[in-house]
Amino acid sequence: MSQSHERILRLANALPTGFSVHPCSAARDVAELTELTNENYRRIGYPLMYSEGDMLEDLTASGIDPQSDAVVVLAPTGAIAGWAWAVGATDAEKPRAYLFGGVHPLFQGNGLGRHLLAWSRDRAEELLAPFPGSTIQAQCVEPDERAQRLYVAAGMRPIRYYSEMLLRFADRPTSSKLSDAPIPAGYQSLAIADVDLEALRVLKNHCFADHWGSSSMTPVEWQEYLAAESARPALGEVIADAQGNLVAYQLTGAFPQDNDTVGHVLWVNNLGVHREHRNRGLARLLLERHLIRAQADGYEGSMLGVDAASLTGANKLYTSVGYKHHSGAIRFILGDAEFS
Repeated sequence: MSQSHERILRLANALPTGFSVHPCSAARDVAELTELTNENYRRIGYPLMYSEGDMLEDLTASGIDPQSDAVVVLAPTGAIAGWAWAVGATDAEKPRAYLFGGVHPLFQGNGLGRHLLAWSRDRAEELLAPFPGSTIQAQCVEPDERAQRLYVAAGMRPIRYYSEMLLRFADRPTSSKLSDAPIPAGYQSLAIADVDLEALRVLKNHCFADHWGSSSMTPVEWQEYLAAESARPALGEVIADAQGNLVAYQLTGAFPQDNDTVGHVLWVNNLGVHREHRNRGLARLLLERHLIRAQADGYEGSMLGVDAASLTGANKLYTSVGYKHHSGAIRFILGDAEFS
């Protein structure tokens, strides 16, 4: 009997009477998994929702095999009661696996979460077997106390805190003219459509090589990232030096499904500055120009996510510009690596 089949059997035998377990199918399950995730968020008051497009992109990304790496538990009615997913990120320097999943509020309190976590942890350990010194990680949003208790009971510890920050134009006057935030001498502004995307990938990987939890994006992963449903490349920007070398960038996104909970806001999806060009005001300049574009395009404000312990002090920069903590998440870890 294969390890995968044994793992499924253990989960099936642990479930309450009438519940069953099946490998995940992205095409079949995406709508229910999206609604399950969003219903959990609504119940705990977390404002940022998933779209079906977001969920499908996650489940079908390169290197993902939901048939092997994810399961759904069905209630006696046939509805999805819970699910679990293990994703390997086998970076040679920082090998790790991430655990995802959830239990629908209607079926919480009967041990499903504990059993699903055990299944995903076992699958993660299988994925990481060839990589010594690896870690297993899971993340939950701040208000989700049930998930936090579950992770702690499984021996995991909180290791990182993330903040989703919001700036509303009603609270912070913002120009709608790019000329109010000029590019300094020695640099030039480029549209995303006008740059070599491979050179931009190399810059992005350089900017985040020394950041906790970050691995280099492959060309395939990069193409998927740029083509995501949420991406708004026309509102992004790249800064090059006088020789045309790319030295800083800002990538933009939008999540219309959050209009009712957050408002019509534009996201800074990713912001980076080459290490040799830091401390020259380029990150602040890109932020200001992002805000100007958002204001001119009719958005109510801007959001971004940041590691609360960012080594570049990004969270302090965002606060000084006018962003305020809005919501957040906690990363839990199983393993000894402090730099993962």
